[in-house]
Amino acid sequence: MRIAFLVNRDVESNLTLNFLLPEIHESTVGIFLSERVGAGSKVPRMLGQLALIEQDFFNALAPGLSGSSDQVGGGHRFGFAELQQRFGVPVRVLPSLRDPVGLQVLREAGADLFVSIRFGQILSNDALVIPSRGVLNLHSGLLPHYRGVLATFRALLNGDPEIGCTLHWIDSPGIDVGRIIETARVAVEKERSLLWHILALYQPGASLILDAIRRLERGEPMTGAPQDPSAGAYYSFPSEEDLMRFTTLGWRLFDREDVWDLFESYGFPLRTRTRTL
Repeated sequence: MRIAFLVNRDVESNLTLNFLLPEIHESTVGIFLSERVGAGSKVPRMLGQLALIEQDFFNALAPGLSGSSDQVGGGHRFGFAELQQRFGVPVRVLPSLRDPVGLQVLREAGADLFVSIRFGQILSNDALVIPSRGVLNLHSGLLPHYRGVLATFRALLNGDPEIGCTLHWIDSPGIDVGRIIETARVAVEKERSLLWHILALYQPGASLILDAIRRLERGEPMTGAPQDPSAGAYYSFPSEEDLMRFTTLGWRLFDREDVWDLFESYGFPLRTRTRTL
């Protein structure tokens, strides 16, 4: 089975690929990038600080990110360019799928299965029919309760004891409404930040993806359970008022230790550099 990944150019998508590619790179025919999630949406200033770490900071450092081990499992993770180099999987920015050129690029990949992770474009029916085995999506929230963006933020704001991610089929252009295959849950840790909780979802999420791929390879049925359209809600980006309430409850968007731990896991010695300044 030939697999193509449709992902966003951010650290969460990259992290998931670091977990997956050592296991399935031989079946992977391409990694296609979107540049942003929710392009055109007005993002509150406070939230821009989080995007600075997840996307801008990560992508600025990415050309210099490299681990000292020959294997991803050896203790360091790798940016998109180095994943391409190490595993021989082509990585490219996908043109707009509103343009026939973008659809043709996907067709030419020859994938049997698309796997979407934080991908920033809506998949039209023309795109959904390309892979013969369908399109899987990893949503970083528990469906159907938290559809849309920043589900982890909403779960923490609502006082949920657990956060989670959902693997589901994309079988229509609707957002986060497809049949649910499986979920994974992580206990909320009040002393940790939003960024820590978001990142904590992607290793169990990668396990859901890998298990689904193995089941498809074995020919096992995996239809999934339909969602109740009346359950849950769709959330857009939080407002400034939402963010103020979040901080009033004692939550932080990120901690300095989060940033250090994240980038040191990619072999970039931020703490060492900080001490020498």
